[in-house]
Amino acid sequence: MIVMATLYGFFREQLFNLLSQEAKTATLEDARGALDLMVHELRNAGSWATGTAPTGCQRIVTATATSIHIQADLDGQLVNGVPNCNSTTGEDVTYDLSGATSTCPGSIIRRNGDCLVANVVTPTVSLFTYFDSNNTQLAASPPVGNIKRVKVTFGVQVQNPNPSARAANPYVASTLSSSAEFRN
Repeated sequence: MIVMATLYGFFREQLFNLLSQEAKTATLEDARGALDLMVHELRNAGSWATGTAPTGCQRIVTATATSIHIQADLDGQLVNGVPNCNSTTGEDVTYDLSGATSTCPGSIIRRNGDCLVANVVTPTVSLFTYFDSNNTQLAASPPVGNIKRVKVTFGVQVQNPNPSARAANPYVASTLSSSAEFRN
C-alpha cells in the first residue's frame, strides 16, 4: 500500500506537470500566431501596389496605446476604376485590446472586431509602443505621420492546471514582443 501510494503521488504530480507544460505551450502558440500575423500586417502597412497611396488611404489611420488602424493596397485591384485599400483581407486592418466576449475569455486582442487571441495580459497599459525615425519613443497617441516603427508587447495566460502549484503560481503565461518597421 505504501509503494502504491508513493507511485500514485509521483504519477499524479508528473501528470500535473505535463498539463502545466501543455498549457504553457498552448499559450505560447496562441501568442506567437497572433504576434506573427500582427507584425506581418504592420510591415505591409503603406504598401501601395500602384506606387502611391490610393485616394482616401493612408499607412496609419489611427494609433493609440491599445489600438492601431492600418491600410495597404496589396493587390492593386480597382473598384469602379479606382485603386483602393480594402478589396482584400489584410488591406484595412484594426487591432485593438478589448474586454471579454461570449466566445473569447479574458482581455482579448481583436482584429477587425473578431477575436484574434484571448486571455491577454499586457506588461504595461500599452499594447503598442511607437517610435520615430530616430528610434525615439513617441507618446501613446502620436501623430501618425511621425511613426516609423511599432513595438507590440503582450502575454497570454491561463489558470495553472497544477493544483499544488497554484498557490505559488496561479497562472501559466507566455509573454512576447516584436517590432515592425514600416518598409516604405
